[in-house]
Amino acid sequence: MVGCRARLGKCGDSTFSRFAGIKARMPEAAPDPVVPPPPPSGKLGRTLEALRGGWPLYRQLIGYMRPYRARFFLGLLAGLAFAICNNGLLPLVVKNVTSSTLPSSQNSAGITGTFRTGLLSVFSTKKTDADGVPKVERVRRTPTPAVWAACLAIPAVMLVRSFFAYLNAYCMHWVSLRVLRDIRQKLFAHLVGQSMDFYSQSRAGQLISRVTNDASVAQFALASVSADLVKQPFSVVIGIATLLYLDWRFTLVCLVLFPICILPVRYFGKRVRRSGQREEEENSTMTILLQETFAGIRVVKSFAREDHQSDQFVQSANEQLRSSLRARVSSEIVGPMVEAVGALGAGLALLYAFTIGMTSDAFFALLGGTFLLYEPVKTLSKMHLILQQARGATENIFSLMAQQATVQDRAGAVELNDGRVPIAFEGVDFRYHDEGPVVVRGLNLQIEAGRSYALVGQSGAGKSTIFALLQRFYDPIAGRVTIGGRDLREFTQKSLRAQIGVVTQEGFLFHDTVFNNIRFGRLDATREEVIEAARKAYAHDFIEALQDGYETIVGDKGSRLSGGQQQRLAIARALLKNAPILLLDEATSALDTESERMVQQALERLAEGRTVIAIAHRLSTIVNADHIIVLEQGRIMEEGNHAVLFAKDGYYRRLYDLQFGAEAGVDPVVTKS
Repeated sequence: MVGCRARLGKCGDSTFSRFAGIKARMPEAAPDPVVPPPPPSGKLGRTLEALRGGWPLYRQLIGYMRPYRARFFLGLLAGLAFAICNNGLLPLVVKNVTSSTLPSSQNSAGITGTFRTGLLSVFSTKKTDADGVPKVERVRRTPTPAVWAACLAIPAVMLVRSFFAYLNAYCMHWVSLRVLRDIRQKLFAHLVGQSMDFYSQSRAGQLISRVTNDASVAQFALASVSADLVKQPFSVVIGIATLLYLDWRFTLVCLVLFPICILPVRYFGKRVRRSGQREEEENSTMTILLQETFAGIRVVKSFAREDHQSDQFVQSANEQLRSSLRARVSSEIVGPMVEAVGALGAGLALLYAFTIGMTSDAFFALLGGTFLLYEPVKTLSKMHLILQQARGATENIFSLMAQQATVQDRAGAVELNDGRVPIAFEGVDFRYHDEGPVVVRGLNLQIEAGRSYALVGQSGAGKSTIFALLQRFYDPIAGRVTIGGRDLREFTQKSLRAQIGVVTQEGFLFHDTVFNNIRFGRLDATREEVIEAARKAYAHDFIEALQDGYETIVGDKGSRLSGGQQQRLAIARALLKNAPILLLDEATSALDTESERMVQQALERLAEGRTVIAIAHRLSTIVNADHIIVLEQGRIMEEGNHAVLFAKDGYYRRLYDLQFGAEAGVDPVVTKS
């Protein structure tokens, strides 16, 4: 045995070079996939390049963290403390605990100081019986204070490590969720502040995707990357330093062979990135499809296109499924490949440890420290993918935020406090797009306060454009619109629109209660004022007959109410606003005779004492207007009251005859009167 020990002792020194090849290959699995930081030309290089390329965007994103910087830096410090505990203290504690409780000097095989794999040799000694046959007896030991301290060291470090891990995760998610809220709030406010031309060129589903999906991606990247950029590099550096301290040869071999093990991560990482991008695109497509289908559900059902829309959704869902599967398969296959190599490396590590005579405490410390590096290195290797996704999402968000509204308040714009003043269009030209046709040409129109006006003409004549210019949804390309003799651009948009009440053909209602839909006209109105507005709009009786009265949910766009009921709620909303200027856009054109009669009565009450401008294709609704303006291709063809225009036998008369017939060639309204 002594000779054996001597020879093996020499083997531990003389055969080191002979086993160098084994040592060089052995760490390929245990430490290789998990130990060293990626070389600058690999993942780390792409991560740094992603940071440099998207830095202007990330800087904007980081700007949202400033209000929460105290909590953010607390999270960073917690991440640093976690790295110290996890990759610095824990391997050293494992080594100390192993040497104190499982001493390798207990030798049952006659080999002193070499690695021990079985616990039996540690807790037992060899004796012989009466016949000289060796037998094994368990040795009971009384733990000393040092042993108690060593045994409690691991749970103590783990407890501290867990605390800092929790504190890091909590702080980073606390900050990132508030950043997500702030981004969404600012983005939504920016979008609703855009001019109407922005919405005419945008898809609602895409905007929804930006506010929901892209903001979530940016938030996730901010939470993970901002924490990992400090925690994970420190974990790697501290872990490697600890391993170098324990066994520098073992560690250096790991550093040299690590690039071999990141090849599958690199290869499949590219596939994950491509599949992830396609998945995000399909998410946006699916959101658009959902929004358009639900918004146009009446059209879908009217044309019996439910199957067509379902087929489109199935196609989008299948494409998203394929992209998701490709991304998940490419992502998940890396783990088993690395683990398989790690298992082989673990076996070679045992052989290497036995060969060089490594003690059990050093072996367990090295092995544990190596595996503790797996998570930070894996996270760093995937960070550039997260940065690329975040870059795309933040580009989408900040490109929207960078778009300025085409209609803005001038510097020094004042409040319009009284709309009971004349309105004028002075030589107004307007087109909706730079390359589009001019829809209003040289428009000159005087509107006196307190009188009623009607706009008549075929579709495309410019009637709705006049409404849009008056509300300053757009600015004219030539001429100006004035109120009280002053250009509309001298007033703030909010104060201008506060002086204008609108009742449209659709009578849009929100998916909310009857009460809240009426109070939308004036948010500080009392319940009594809301009910009074409903009475004046001839809506109170049918509201009381509803199941929950004023607390009844009207459904999406008022789908639970009839067309006449929707219009009367819209009129009640306008009555509650009590604006001095009233715009009526085909307010009764979609109603049956009975509903039209009730709505017309409500409109007459609404129009009392106000400047009223109405658009009407049905001339019977505007024959009593004080002044009628006949438009064609953006120009005023005729104007005057009904009797004057009817007698001219011009364009208005032809429109009137088309609607009511020209059998008698007389005005039935005049004849009746």
